[in-house]
Amino acid sequence: MMDDSCMAIDGADNPRSMKSRVICSWSWEPDAMRGQPRLIFCLDDGEFHILEFNWDTEGLKVLPERVHRGLPCKPLLWMDRGMIAGFVEMGDGMILHLEHGRLVHRSTVQNVGPILDLAIADYHGEKQDQLFSCCGMCPEGSLRVIRNGVNVEKLLRTEPIYQGVTGLWTLRMKRTDTYHSFLVLAFVEETRILSVGLSFNDISDAVGFQPEVCTLACGLIADGLLVQIHSKGVKLCLPTSHAHPEGAALTSPVCVDWYPDVTISVGAVGHDVVAVATSNPCCLYILRVRPLSSLQYELYETQHVQLQYEVSCISIPEEDSRLRTSCSAFGGDFRKREGNNSAAEVDVRMFAVIGTHKPSVEVISLEPDEAFRLLSIGSISVNNALGAPVSGCIPENVRFVASERFYILAGLRNGMLLRFESGTSKDQYLPGSFYKESFAPSLSALLQLVAIRHIGITPVGLVPLHDSANSDIIVLSDRSWLLYASRHSLAYSSISFLPASHVTPVSSVDCPSGLLFVAENCLHLVEMVHGKRLNAQKFSVGGTPRKVLYHSDSRTLLVMRTGLTGASCSSDIVQIDPNNGILLSRFKCELGETAKCIQIAKIGSEQVLIVGTSKSTDRPMMPNGEAESSIKGRLIVLSLDTLGSPHECSSFIPTSNLSSSSHTGSFPEIVGYANEDFSSNSMCSSPDDICYNQIQFEQIAGHLRSLTHVTFTGAVLAVYPYLDRYVLAAAGNTLSVFGFVNENPHRMKKYAVSRTRFTITCLKTYGSQIAAGDCRDGVLFCSYHENLRKLELIYADPAQRLVGDVVLLDCETAVVSDRRGSISVLSCPGLEVSESPEKNLAVQCSFFMGEIAMSIQKAAFKYRLPIGDETDPVLESAYNCVVASTLLGSVFVMIPLTSEEHQLLQDVQERLSLHPLTAPILGNDHAEFRRRGIPSGVPSILDGDMLVQFLELTSEQQQTVLDDGSSVKAPRRSISVFQVMRMLERVHYALN
Repeated sequence: MMDDSCMAIDGADNPRSMKSRVICSWSWEPDAMRGQPRLIFCLDDGEFHILEFNWDTEGLKVLPERVHRGLPCKPLLWMDRGMIAGFVEMGDGMILHLEHGRLVHRSTVQNVGPILDLAIADYHGEKQDQLFSCCGMCPEGSLRVIRNGVNVEKLLRTEPIYQGVTGLWTLRMKRTDTYHSFLVLAFVEETRILSVGLSFNDISDAVGFQPEVCTLACGLIADGLLVQIHSKGVKLCLPTSHAHPEGAALTSPVCVDWYPDVTISVGAVGHDVVAVATSNPCCLYILRVRPLSSLQYELYETQHVQLQYEVSCISIPEEDSRLRTSCSAFGGDFRKREGNNSAAEVDVRMFAVIGTHKPSVEVISLEPDEAFRLLSIGSISVNNALGAPVSGCIPENVRFVASERFYILAGLRNGMLLRFESGTSKDQYLPGSFYKESFAPSLSALLQLVAIRHIGITPVGLVPLHDSANSDIIVLSDRSWLLYASRHSLAYSSISFLPASHVTPVSSVDCPSGLLFVAENCLHLVEMVHGKRLNAQKFSVGGTPRKVLYHSDSRTLLVMRTGLTGASCSSDIVQIDPNNGILLSRFKCELGETAKCIQIAKIGSEQVLIVGTSKSTDRPMMPNGEAESSIKGRLIVLSLDTLGSPHECSSFIPTSNLSSSSHTGSFPEIVGYANEDFSSNSMCSSPDDICYNQIQFEQIAGHLRSLTHVTFTGAVLAVYPYLDRYVLAAAGNTLSVFGFVNENPHRMKKYAVSRTRFTITCLKTYGSQIAAGDCRDGVLFCSYHENLRKLELIYADPAQRLVGDVVLLDCETAVVSDRRGSISVLSCPGLEVSESPEKNLAVQCSFFMGEIAMSIQKAAFKYRLPIGDETDPVLESAYNCVVASTLLGSVFVMIPLTSEEHQLLQDVQERLSLHPLTAPILGNDHAEFRRRGIPSGVPSILDGDMLVQFLELTSEQQQTVLDDGSSVKAPRRSISVFQVMRMLERVHYALN
């Protein structure tokens, strides 16, 4: 903003240009005084110059030279190696590189601030809300889609030729290999193997897998030896040198088969072991491999046992989880028993995890020198009172995880994810039955169900990111999730990607940390960008986007823009397809007219768009808050029945972010698709390839049609639908109620008028309650009496407040932000308090954000409560929350808590704010900052950013924070880690 006024954001989009060019930023070159000092500066017209100071016999010379022209930056920072960072006011910054006397653009630093408005919608059907936000100001205004989750950078996408994929795996030639060598694709009646490298070539014949069968599982059993499991048998293969440089120098691969008498249903491959299970009868076979001679091997059966229940899935942990050697990554050498000889290693049995139709999760021994043995078991209880079929509780996938304590994950066929643990003593990492020298060889440990989450509605798949027992895990259902293996309970974040049926990690020289998804019959090569929770996708709109609405019927966005540079108009309303940025229709304001607000209303069976405008470019209010009487405004009704729906684009747009040298030939006929064109420009995308999406004006399909309009004295700054049959309009300090005669949108009639002292800036309704926010008196509660056709003031704000925005949670509670950076919850007082003639609202709680919230929305979150006991039902809960966006680009989410929960978490917050591990880095007083400007006696809203640090701590650190009672002024109170974790998880992971 060009001045210090908090109202500057409401003014003109193009500040008056200065006649003389001035320097707006500058920076010295690092270590400039050692040689010839240089200074770079930027002018307010976007010119960059470098001053070089040369000493000669004549004295000091200044050699100015223009090296770049772009957007004016505030400020500039000259970094090492000729890199220069420039930050644009209310727009994206940039990273420039000084090359041969010129600045070259290298990367973009995205900035979503200021967020002038936002709309919440689930436009992709991903069951995850999207925030459509109006960001920045002219000329850098943009429309962005913001989502909470793990961002992925989409690299490559194939044509949709992979129908019927049933399995996807990547294999190495040796366990010590850094990169994968083979990509195995299983179809209903076919298996194909592709090489991983610069090109994915079909090498099925050179590997030796049986091609005309559906592969159930595969893996590396020993260096150079691959195993394929299918319904008819197990195949051991030694690939040729044509498939891999280290393969056998033969014309055809060496293959060995093993066939059971019945059909195989599931299987798994581990180090030196293969486990397969059959369904009729229910048997489990353990196979091993031994060399007979050079290039000759044998698959032989070591164990065979008949089970009571059918096996639904098998998982053999990686070799490192056999726990035979020390591994400090798991918090100590848990393979050793403390005793007389603490340095002596105690081996743990080789084991596998299976899921059964009982249903249950069981751990079995795979030791070759002993009989079949059950090491541990965890039963899955089925509550038939909830009407859940037993088949839905059968494990679809299981996995052993080694972290601070070991646990087992089970993904069920009904979309549930379970975590099992076993109680162990401090001197043992695993239960006693897991050790070879177990003191109770006949007893198996019981696994306890400690956490359960509802992931989706389809069977849950578990795919580790790396070949280690403590690797993070991709959880697949109807949505994709990233589960953090080392976190307490079940901690996960959604992955911002299409619903996928299969996924596998793929590591190559060109893409060392890739993921290969199967979605929409295509293969998608992506990379996850860690450390980012905000997924922001950008459309440049060519002006200042002031308001945005999501139209659910057409699944499009309605955006109000100002600051346009065209000769025909300076403001308009446009309909945009959020998939590809195509502008579908448009309404132009009159010349010299500026749109100020928009809302969707329903008149009878027809949907209309209500638009409020100002007929002048001057400010709509005077500095004292009173309305400018000389300004006129209009209330315009536009028809939405003719809105065009987004078309299914048949053309394909490349979306690769790789350089030409890194993606040539990686997939056959690489293409992208239009509805993800803007995802490559996300906040977390590669900094080396920035290409913003412009709104495509030349593809306008139609125009929004005006039905009627009314002229006002004063700018119409706020409109809102009321009781499904009226429209509220605020022009200056006048609040009007309009209706439509016989539900005809062409015939608008004024029913009531009321006036306030100062200019009304925002309107919201809930039922019959009306909340009006003005620029001096704060929030006013009004009600309309239909029989009297009269507006009545019910309650007033107890304090003067320059309102940013307001939202009604119910008929008695409002959440309001002011332009000093605070947000407060106001409610109607009780009967015993309402005797006051002032009829003031009561302040329930407040929070100093330090940022001005210009848009507040109410949203409902529904989620499944975690259970602490397997006998408890899985309860579904929902609550209203508040989402606020600020001028600095932040998004705040606030949820309601009970008084008991608030008191508990407040005690935790006080401890966290003073503990060395979690206190503010600069040593500031957290309580004083968050209560700035809050009246004495008013409770403070809790700081979620402070509390969420508790989830990032280890168990020992959490206990240390809670035991530190010196930080709490009130009498010390005992707080349980489990109680705090349960409460924070319920809130935090539901929002994620």
